[in-house]
Amino acid sequence: MALPQSQRICGSMKGILVRLVIVCALAGAAIYSLPEGWRMTELAIASRDPAALADLRLRGFDRDMAVTEIEAALKADDAELANSFAALAADRKIELPKELAAKVEAANSLAASTKRNLSSFVSGFLYGEPKDGAGFAGATTGDFMIYGDVRDLVREGSRWVRGVESDPLIMGLAGAGLVATAGTYFSFGAAAPARVGSTLLKVARRTGKISGKLADNFVTLLKTGGKTKVAGALADIAKVQRKGGTRAALEGLKSADNVTDLARAGVLAEKKGSATLAIFKRLGRGAVAVGVGALAIAGWMIGAASSLFFFVVAVVSFIAAVLRWMWPGRWLKPAAAPRRGWLGGFVRYLLEPFRVRPTPSAG
Repeated sequence: MALPQSQRICGSMKGILVRLVIVCALAGAAIYSLPEGWRMTELAIASRDPAALADLRLRGFDRDMAVTEIEAALKADDAELANSFAALAADRKIELPKELAAKVEAANSLAASTKRNLSSFVSGFLYGEPKDGAGFAGATTGDFMIYGDVRDLVREGSRWVRGVESDPLIMGLAGAGLVATAGTYFSFGAAAPARVGSTLLKVARRTGKISGKLADNFVTLLKTGGKTKVAGALADIAKVQRKGGTRAALEGLKSADNVTDLARAGVLAEKKGSATLAIFKRLGRGAVAVGVGALAIAGWMIGAASSLFFFVVAVVSFIAAVLRWMWPGRWLKPAAAPRRGWLGGFVRYLLEPFRVRPTPSAG
């Protein structure tokens, strides 16, 4: 049985060269889109788990980066941040130099931390603007003793009386804090997470460690009666503070845009513990948010898959056209096919080498 012969539209040298150009163009498109499409696929998968998202974005964090960050923290007399980066290195199975590990341990010795912690506690209690865990303990103590909330209400109320703009978020939290404090006393600590979260939120507001979008979100919820969401968000903040430390909670408030981001920060802190502060320092908002819209992710994934598919089809089409050109025999002029748009015509052109046309019989 005679094999099908080549056709001029697919087997001529001109057709082969055209297909070669198409293969090269689609190869360029695939090379450009596949890496980004793969990255978007990884982001889409990791977006459900903040810890997995952080691991994905910290792939470039190596031993040199860890050493640099820890040394910088120690130079700034920031033992908490040095501890956090050491914990992050351990989480990523990075072995630190023994000399550096000894420096971190020395910075956390009792003699080195006692004096610092005492002054921080007093400052946090009096002014409600802590810089570390000890200062936050002082601020929380003041709020549990009602002193902190009364101080904040008097401060903001006096600003309102003088005609100076007051902060509605701090006033609302201070009022709610008094209720939460009473609830804590009468329920034997059941309202303590909300109390801790409220204190952290006020601290973040006063020290500028809260994003404008998150502050607006809280104000809106307080005004519209979204008490359940506010209570849940305050509990999430308290969870970050409990698992990752005070500064990790403040960094989380700085990076979050809404209460949903705070819930993700709570999950991150629960899984990463003391490394949470270092993760927020390295990634910022990227620790709790993908940063790319769902439409953009879907577009890159579809584009990458499409470019790969058409590249494979073009390569097979090119090989088939070359084989037909090399097969001896008469050229057959194909019947004209109706055009159905540029995409349909392009697909028909790629698939033309696979179409079988019998050789006309002689006579």
